[in-house]
Amino acid sequence: MTRAVATKFSGILALAFCSVVHAELDDRLALIDDYVNAYVDMAAFDGVVLIAEGGNIVYRQNFGNADYSQSVPMAAETVFRIASLSKQVTQAAIGRLIDQGKLTTDQSLSEFLPDFPNAERISIRQLLDHTAGVAHTNRLGWMDMKSAMTLDEIVEGLSGEALLFTPGENNQYSNGGYALLAKVIEVASEMTFGEFIASEFTHQGYPSIGHETANEVVAGMATRYAPGPVYGQRVNAETYITANRIGGGSLYANAADILRFFIASYGGEILSAATTREMFPRPEDGDIQITGRSPGALAQIYLDLNDGLTVGTFSSNSAWPGSLNSDVVALYRGGDATLTDFTVSHAPLGDTERSSVTGEFVADRFGWDWTIVPEGNQFAIRQNELHTAFVRTTDGEFHAPIYDWLCRYSDYGLEFECRQRDPDAEIRFNFQRR
Repeated sequence: MTRAVATKFSGILALAFCSVVHAELDDRLALIDDYVNAYVDMAAFDGVVLIAEGGNIVYRQNFGNADYSQSVPMAAETVFRIASLSKQVTQAAIGRLIDQGKLTTDQSLSEFLPDFPNAERISIRQLLDHTAGVAHTNRLGWMDMKSAMTLDEIVEGLSGEALLFTPGENNQYSNGGYALLAKVIEVASEMTFGEFIASEFTHQGYPSIGHETANEVVAGMATRYAPGPVYGQRVNAETYITANRIGGGSLYANAADILRFFIASYGGEILSAATTREMFPRPEDGDIQITGRSPGALAQIYLDLNDGLTVGTFSSNSAWPGSLNSDVVALYRGGDATLTDFTVSHAPLGDTERSSVTGEFVADRFGWDWTIVPEGNQFAIRQNELHTAFVRTTDGEFHAPIYDWLCRYSDYGLEFECRQRDPDAEIRFNFQRR
């Protein structure tokens, strides 16, 4: 009798404990909903957030629309450009060729591209690790992201660029190096880059992963947006030929497929055990954070290989709230999203403020140019093709949703001091008046 009562009582306690745990989880997921929706409201996020534990998806939420002009809601099947997350798929493709005995990372580029200058000095491993000294195509004038280029044209353009340093002696991020890897894949596999990706991954369990060719219309792909000059309103993102980033930023997928692909890559399900260790080495702390960004695309994945947590945020928006993915991780784990609060000012824009803030500014980093112009009762930034909101807050600062920055104007009218809203972030920019 006593034993039966004790067993029943223990069962009641277990049920009560489970109810508390579920309630706590529901509260955390509700906080994630509120957190991401705040970015949707400021026209800085349109996408999908996924959380997986042990490879099983435990949270999937769609935010905003895939196409605002047609009122198409975001959906689980929506396809996103994954920008530089493409590099990990290219790594896996090289790994497949290793497992097929068609190359090794110790081989020189000359064995695949014998006419490429200095190819005998560059190894496949150095291209993968950004230590080959190959120019970064983002910084080359002949790389026009509004006009389509073939892979052979890109390789020819790179052949005319001097190495930035002796291979193996430095490290510099290079989309050019990954374009060369795409060509290596073509030579070794005797397929086009897109065909090899399809044969190895699209048709092998990840059906939405693909390489976007120039002017291709991809079924179900989200329209690219950016925060417009009026706060909370969207405009179409700048024109951008994704295919020109072949190997390093040309791939697309739906959120679930690319999340599963990353989990499987680091989990040894894509490649042999030896090749997995080589291509996807495990960091000492088990944490991996990967980001890809291009006009109208932001893709971020966090993996904790120790506890099996994976978080992915995928957006079809040019805005870059730099702490979004890490804050979702923190909220899911019961922590806080430490963002500086602000309230948009709706006070009339005075003539003095209008004339003093308007002008041309240049950043102390990267040489970014801003032209700040009045936009109704607020301001907006013009930066290249961007024309995006820069609104006053009630505490005298300005908020730029495109970067989720808070900026303070100096008393002397000479510069803006900008920082991320995340107080823990170290990124700072000063924009000085020209």
